[in-house]
Amino acid sequence: MNEINIRLNQKYKSFDNGFNASLQGQIIILSGINGSGKSQLINIIKGREQRDIEDPRHHQRSSTSHIIINSTVEINGVKIDQKRIESKSFKDNINLPEISLSTSAQSSQSVNQAYAQFVNGNLDPNKSPQFASSCIKAINILKDKFGVHYKDISEADFKSTLRQSDFIWRNEDQFTDIIGFLFYNHAMAIAQGRQEAGRKYGPPFDETSLGIAPWNELNNLFSDLKLEYRFKENYEIIHAELTETPRLYSIDKDSNIIESEIRTLKDLSDGEKTIISLCFTSLRKIEKESKALLLLDELDAVLNPSLTESLFIVLKKYYVDKGITVIITTHSSATISLAPNNSTFYEVFKKNDFTSRIIEVNQDEYKELQKVNKRFYDKIENQSQRIKYLETDLDSDDGILIITEGKTDWKYILGALQYFHSKDEFTCIKEKFFCKHGSQKDCDSKVCGTTHFAEFSEAQLNNYLRSEIDLRAGDTERRKKVRIGIFDSDTDIKIKKKPEYGVHSFKIQPNGISTEFLFDDSEIKSEIKGQRLFIGDEFNVKSFRHITHQNLNLGNGPQNKAGKRAIIDCDVYNELHENKALSKENFSQAIYHRNIKIKEESWERFRHIFEQIAKLLPVTEPIEENI
Repeated sequence: MNEINIRLNQKYKSFDNGFNASLQGQIIILSGINGSGKSQLINIIKGREQRDIEDPRHHQRSSTSHIIINSTVEINGVKIDQKRIESKSFKDNINLPEISLSTSAQSSQSVNQAYAQFVNGNLDPNKSPQFASSCIKAINILKDKFGVHYKDISEADFKSTLRQSDFIWRNEDQFTDIIGFLFYNHAMAIAQGRQEAGRKYGPPFDETSLGIAPWNELNNLFSDLKLEYRFKENYEIIHAELTETPRLYSIDKDSNIIESEIRTLKDLSDGEKTIISLCFTSLRKIEKESKALLLLDELDAVLNPSLTESLFIVLKKYYVDKGITVIITTHSSATISLAPNNSTFYEVFKKNDFTSRIIEVNQDEYKELQKVNKRFYDKIENQSQRIKYLETDLDSDDGILIITEGKTDWKYILGALQYFHSKDEFTCIKEKFFCKHGSQKDCDSKVCGTTHFAEFSEAQLNNYLRSEIDLRAGDTERRKKVRIGIFDSDTDIKIKKKPEYGVHSFKIQPNGISTEFLFDDSEIKSEIKGQRLFIGDEFNVKSFRHITHQNLNLGNGPQNKAGKRAIIDCDVYNELHENKALSKENFSQAIYHRNIKIKEESWERFRHIFEQIAKLLPVTEPIEENI
């Protein structure tokens, strides 16, 4: 884990002269309210502030100026030159230019630009901060060949040396088209290698000796990120020029490009442009420039959850794994919730007289947010599956459908129904009446006979019943189909029902419990493969340790249940940090399959559920009138 120490040697906006801070981590996430100073802190770290100069005639940016900020940055006690700091903002990617066809003439022009800076004494990143990376790269290339005497070389040596490398002269502060250059240089190296092998009449040129081609590297990355476009898989040089402009193409379901469907960069979403820009930047082989820090100032502002996950994939592969520390400023709960486990979190505060400007936040404070958001983002990632989930038409040939809150309760209730059927009771209630709902994985695996891809929470079941009532307002035929919702009784939700429309609902008894508490405590605590359900009153409300088994303690998630009559089905850890809590789903499957012995008195606690259902079912046998 790297330690970054920051010191400001002047006053800068809301930060006073002498301000200092220490941040630790590989991926450091800075959050805070608007105006707290996150972007100012980023400017302090990189040692300059970029300001756009507006053209008064056209009311648009015409150029960029830099305000130098006197600051010192150290990583693990070593002072870091600000040339080794890379910085990107989401604003850099909004007007992403199209990929252009790079030519030998453009390559020469790039070398000529570098030479012009060289002869004027401006091939110094401190004198030309807007071209800092290009200056550093050119100097490193020249030093590798000529050593410390590179400043004394001739124009011919200067230009030929840069031409033989993959040198690109680019602006430091905005994304410019480097892909054309990279593709051109690699394709040219292949062509030259083939030509040289042909002259010597030796074995064919081995293209893999040049490393992975940039178009293949990008395609592999796009595949990892689940982006639905690719470059072609090869590019040729004829008469010293690329035969075609690099373009993105849509792909079919087998990931083959569709040449008739070109994807222009301007048509991508702002979030896609941000990720594409970062992907392109990664191909500069940033480690060759000895970068130590990557600063991302609200780069996630335009990212949806799936692209936020893509962001972290790119950062790990091209930055963190190469020893480059990443600092991200964010307002996004998605970024916080999807951040990898090795992230560290800090909150930035407005200037005041009684607290630090930057305070580290324990990642455990975000654990619940991470669980909830990750579960939801995973659910919506597969769009075809999500549509199927949202458009599920719950129907039944018998016109009777019973839906439980949650995908565990129907397994409990059907277990009880087997008990009553064995006693020849409630035979009017059929197992097929129940909606056996669950995840797509449950359906595919047919867990306990799961048939419907749907997971009804309390709110979702209530919304379904409300929607069903609305649909029946003018549909008398639909009213003949009975819908029954069964809710736990541990909340105060006002459940929806309209008996005259054939929509019914009720809560289990007694009041204030979840369905698991219809079983007795010994049954609830049945051990399955070394795990079991726990009850909150087994744990001390202060220490969160198990009262009788001191080696067990609660993780952050269920700590609010300590001392309460509530089911705990996660985050109960032993001294080896092994989770000993059984999930409700695994408990319910064990009940359904009779893997847990249940007493008759426990099954009898379900009787009221079937009595209520029996009252709501339509009469199927004709009633004989007394004469």
